[in-house]
Amino acid sequence: MKLLFGGSFNPVHIGHLLIARDVLEDFGFEEVIFVPAHVQPLKGELLIPPEVRLKALKSAVEPEPRFKVWDYELKKGGISYTYQTLEEFHRVYGEEPVFMMGTDSFKSFHLWKRPERILELSRILIVSRPGEEVNPEEVLKKLNLNIPVARFKRGRALSTGWRVALYEGRLIEISSTEIRERLKSGKPISYMVPEKVEEIIRRWREDALQSNV
Repeated sequence: MKLLFGGSFNPVHIGHLLIARDVLEDFGFEEVIFVPAHVQPLKGELLIPPEVRLKALKSAVEPEPRFKVWDYELKKGGISYTYQTLEEFHRVYGEEPVFMMGTDSFKSFHLWKRPERILELSRILIVSRPGEEVNPEEVLKKLNLNIPVARFKRGRALSTGWRVALYEGRLIEISSTEIRERLKSGKPISYMVPEKVEEIIRRWREDALQSNV
């Protein structure tokens, strides 16, 4: 079974990569497929251009052969709706994936475009994040759905027998928001992102600043 890891990756950082490796090992997934969004409907325009985010993401996952990048949403353009990505995944791969998101994203899941369709097309893995709590059952009730939610701790996960699961992962206090703020203020982002990603972001930032002179 494949896991889809969607997000803006604006930019990708160490936290993304660690949680991807943890779920890969704990659930025994065949692959983790990173799906960078073009424009997320609840976030709007992104600081880092799509081509830079994609280049950084590809460099970040290169050391792990079971990490892949699928640029479907970037090529499609426009607003990235998860249900459309999942429909395309079924068409291309002919199988049901697991779709992973953070608790912060799942809090607004009832506001997503066609959330019921997303649940038809995939299993949902919700990953806990530092300082973020969510009651998945309450979110599902807003959609008039009564789906049992499995709960797993790191190192003690089951790959089958659930449709929606809450996974208590590592509490890594690194966020793309913090990294972007450091970029804006000229602070280093070393140790927060892989070295190759830092180099790609630094070159983009320098070029952007020079073009505005």
